[in-house]
Amino acid sequence: MPYLWSVVAVLAALVGLGLVVVTLLGPVKRFGLVASVAREQLGRDAVLLNARVAALKVRLGERRGAGRTRSISGTVEGATP
Repeated sequence: MPYLWSVVAVLAALVGLGLVVVTLLGPVKRFGLVASVAREQLGRDAVLLNARVAALKVRLGERRGAGRTRSISGTVEGATP
């Protein structure tokens, strides 16, 4: 009969483990939801940052070229043929 106490102890441990797992499922699901929302927000912020950097590059290019005459395929822009 010593095996009976071992089986009872194992079953009690499994029940306890099950209760712990069920108790932790709520916070784990909530954490997953928060992590996915944060990941989406970071992705949007990265896209906005890339767009801002591109706009700044364009603006800097315009400022650097403001004193020069721009040409398209060898002709001066706005010139009449």
